[in-house]
Amino acid sequence: MKTFLLSELVRRDFRGRYAGSFFGLAWSFAHPLWQLALFSFVFSFVLRIPLTGERTEHFALFLFCGLLPWMALHEGVARGATAITDNAMLVKKLSFPSELLPLTVVLTAALHLLIGLGLFIPILALVGDLSPGSLPWLLLALPLQLALTAGLALLLAAVNVAVRDTSQLLGIALQAWFYLTPIVYPQALMPERVRGWLLFNPAAALVGLYRQALIGGAAPEPAALAALVIAAGALLALGLFVFRRARPTFADEI
Repeated sequence: MKTFLLSELVRRDFRGRYAGSFFGLAWSFAHPLWQLALFSFVFSFVLRIPLTGERTEHFALFLFCGLLPWMALHEGVARGATAITDNAMLVKKLSFPSELLPLTVVLTAALHLLIGLGLFIPILALVGDLSPGSLPWLLLALPLQLALTAGLALLLAAVNVAVRDTSQLLGIALQAWFYLTPIVYPQALMPERVRGWLLFNPAAALVGLYRQALIGGAAPEPAALAALVIAAGALLALGLFVFRRARPTFADEI
């Protein structure tokens, strides 16, 4: 029953984003294509950051490999944090499983990620930067991303009910997290003395895993991969625990 309800909520959320627009669901394909074209122009003709230690020479493709998972993570966490307060009428119905609301946002963001990958992989193949032998890494990257995003979304959704400033602070935190993650710059350009701290940044390992899957290169470092697995599992367990403990108070708080 919950699985069916979750699939219906994801379908409604996905379609609702483009409801009333002339092109409808076509925008879900147009947005990533436009971003790729824009980044290609900016980073090929305006900004030229050296891709030290990277397999590709095309900065826009390097950047997009990191932006795809980051955008899904950002959307899932940011929208998931307000999923309970934004759907107060549903939450107040005692029979409604409120944990499905942040999970809906996480899965919708993942659906957009899959659409982006479906468009991006053929472009990589056309340019000659695709690494087909590395694509199976996506089978590891996608579940880890879902676990990491769902854990944070559940945790922050519960906290945001009690502390409404959470969503505002989250915007600041996500902005800092973005620039502390090697997305718009190669990891090799980071000073050696701070590079070790990337082990404590699961997004850095996640971005590296996607780049490995799409454009090849060196396999993820075992320590970084282990840290990502531990962080994703721990955050998912913590998010579920906190959410379930706080759930009985949601109806009164909102």
